[in-house]
Amino acid sequence: MDEPLVESEVADSEPPRRSGPWKLIIIVAVITLIGVWLVPDDTPQDDASVAMPPERSKTVVTSAQPPSLLGDGPTAETAEAGDIAAVAVDDHPGARARAIINRLRAQGNVDLDKVIAAAKKSQIAGELADAYLLYFYAAREGSTTAALELGKQADPATRDPLSSVFENPDFNQAHKWYQMAARGGDAEAGDRLRDLHKRVEQLAASGDAQAQRISLLWQ
Repeated sequence: MDEPLVESEVADSEPPRRSGPWKLIIIVAVITLIGVWLVPDDTPQDDASVAMPPERSKTVVTSAQPPSLLGDGPTAETAEAGDIAAVAVDDHPGARARAIINRLRAQGNVDLDKVIAAAKKSQIAGELADAYLLYFYAAREGSTTAALELGKQADPATRDPLSSVFENPDFNQAHKWYQMAARGGDAEAGDRLRDLHKRVEQLAASGDAQAQRISLLWQ
């Protein structure tokens, strides 16, 4: 056998070379990338340029709490333009007095003479809670006239049971307000305070247990 012929036959008898799976792998990878690229992303976009709808605020109404002695009544806050918030109505005793005081405060310096005049008007009208709060406010703001009036309305010797702002006569209340007015320079209050002490001492000497206790407190 000639050598070239043998080489030719051997070459013809070699199996053809296989290309392997690489082409298939590449095709699958390309298809997968295309599919991922085409699928939309569901993750929310955190983009400052995207205008988010404004959050609607709510109407906040203050909780109904008993008003303080001379504090402002309950209010409501209106949140949205055009909304109408229902403002809680102060229907507690003394509401009119608080409204008068708040109005005078809003005007600037409070005219205590006007407060006392409003107190007397309320008292005549039988609005005793309003009258008491107005007298009380004026006295605490330095009016000796109001303090003297409160002392007289608590004093058993001068109290009018039909119009007094105090439900019952009260030696201690009379002493408190007479003393406040006297310290403010009111001469009548000083006289009434001394007379009050004398009467209580006389009651204590006669054996009145309550007067004895009060007398000890005042010493």
